[in-house]
Amino acid sequence: VCLIILNFRYNFINITFIIMKKFSLFTLLLAVTFMTFTACGESEAERQAREQARLDSLKAVEQQKIAAMMAEVEDTTEAEVEEVSEVVEEKPSYTISESGAFVVQVGAWRSEEKAQNFVDKWADRNYPSSYVIKVGDEATGDVWFRVRVGYFSTRDAAKEFGAELATELNTGFWVTNKD
Repeated sequence: VCLIILNFRYNFINITFIIMKKFSLFTLLLAVTFMTFTACGESEAERQAREQARLDSLKAVEQQKIAAMMAEVEDTTEAEVEEVSEVVEEKPSYTISESGAFVVQVGAWRSEEKAQNFVDKWADRNYPSSYVIKVGDEATGDVWFRVRVGYFSTRDAAKEFGAELATELNTGFWVTNKD
């Protein structure tokens, strides 16, 4: 029985030694493999160069997108310029006539200064017949300063001008007799 126990003990020690030897070899092999991959990997300079190449590529793509958008905007702008030049070439069917009986009224204020300021804003638009007219009774304080443009020979001509002016100034208008 002692012999069996001794033999078992000897075998156990042998097996333990073999396992430890294999484990040590495995650990050593694992450490060498790790160091090989770490040592053979990218250097910091290589990583920076790769990142810079990626950023340069992204920048080139972005510049292409911007160039395409600029070309589209230029095409759109050219088309709009052509449309505007076509619109500018069209002459209005109305004419401002000093002897006309109709005017376009675009506003009325209690303050003569405000009304005159409104007319002064139009100085660069070449509306030669824009003026302020005072209406009302000063005794009662019911005085209005009306801003009018024109003298048009027909009501239709005055309406056409009023519609154009209202669109341009974002305001309302009405056509009335000049008196």
